[in-house]
Amino acid sequence: MTLSASASPGVPRHPTGGRTARTASVGGALGPAALRFGRSIGSPTEGHLLGGSHLQETPYLRVVPVYESGDVRWGLEPLVTMVDRAARQVRRQFPEAITSVGHLSREGGGEIDRHHSHESGRDADVGFFVRTSRGRQLLASHFVQFRGDGTAPSWPGAIFDDARNWALVAAMVTDPEAHVTHLFVAAPLRARLLAFAERIGAPASVRLRAAELLQQPRGALPHDDHFHVRIGCPPHMSGCVENPAARRPASVAGAASGHRRHGAASHGLVTPAPAHDSAPAPAVPALPVAPEVEEPTTEPEPPPAAMPAPIDDVDG
Repeated sequence: MTLSASASPGVPRHPTGGRTARTASVGGALGPAALRFGRSIGSPTEGHLLGGSHLQETPYLRVVPVYESGDVRWGLEPLVTMVDRAARQVRRQFPEAITSVGHLSREGGGEIDRHHSHESGRDADVGFFVRTSRGRQLLASHFVQFRGDGTAPSWPGAIFDDARNWALVAAMVTDPEAHVTHLFVAAPLRARLLAFAERIGAPASVRLRAAELLQQPRGALPHDDHFHVRIGCPPHMSGCVENPAARRPASVAGAASGHRRHGAASHGLVTPAPAHDSAPAPAVPALPVAPEVEEPTTEPEPPPAAMPAPIDDVDG
């Protein structure tokens, strides 16, 4: 993977290994930690990004076409490298698998149309793996909504790929460097993934960690068409705010152009990350068995090209 770092106009780039770094326009030069990671200022819903890394497309990772415009692919280095590592790990388990990514943050952070978060370099949207009944991966031009039974209402014949999606989740929640604090997804798909992990005998510690992090957000879209992953503030990063404050419902703006900010304040999303201590880990709770998909015998047609592309609006 090749990383590039943000640079302000008129500020020279300085090589630092495979990356380039910048100096902050306010507050003097970035310190050593910020040179490596970038610097997340404020919270995911009220913040910006200094420095940071750029997510590059590779043979195993693509940006979903509808989310390419605006280059919303910047983040703290731990987030960017975690997404890349997870994609590589899925590729090792499933040759030719391609991870689909939507928005991270803008260069410099700040507001993004149709998002309440993604402002400070710690959030990323990652699409679901989709397959045919014969196991071939399907790549859509936008995120695709799925039901709890693994079928897509807008794409007959497309199937939620339990195996690859679980491999992606497991890679992210066990990443050795980034500390994932939230992994938003719709409740029926959460149940489906955890039931699949139990069926295949995934390690209990990984299933417990995933059960802690996989949550459907309250007061926001259910996230039934993609994962939204958030990492915590890196240690000793001053100015980084871990949890967003509760927000008022945003008014619908720019509806004619399709740029909307949905949702209400999400009080359920400001809880801290699970505490880590020396107490024994509790047993993974029993989960309902996900319904089996009656798999079609014919290949699905491509999804409608003009299908709306909803964007999440997680407040926390």
